[in-house]
Amino acid sequence: MGGTVSRAGRTLFGGESTGGRPAAGDAGAAMRPLRTATALVLTRRGSMYLDEDGDLAHEFFEQVPARQPGRTRMRRVNVRRLRPQGLVRYGVPRLHVDFPVVLYRD
Repeated sequence: MGGTVSRAGRTLFGGESTGGRPAAGDAGAAMRPLRTATALVLTRRGSMYLDEDGDLAHEFFEQVPARQPGRTRMRRVNVRRLRPQGLVRYGVPRLHVDFPVVLYRD
């Protein structure tokens, strides 16, 4: 089964057939940097948001008065009023999804 590497994987791990190294007769070889990267992923982008109080959640709701007197309803807080969580460090490093090596354990 031939696997394909996504565009991000080609950028990260070097999509050339020479393993990311320029060919001997390549005129622009000195201009292109070598693409070396680690196969481990140490951080990820957080999917949660922080509100004004510093609470962390995927979504926030607030109570608003309903049209009937004495009743309230819940309304979702607009994302523009929230801050993204940012980068989150993994406790244990993960392998990158586009790592071009097959791992096998007997």
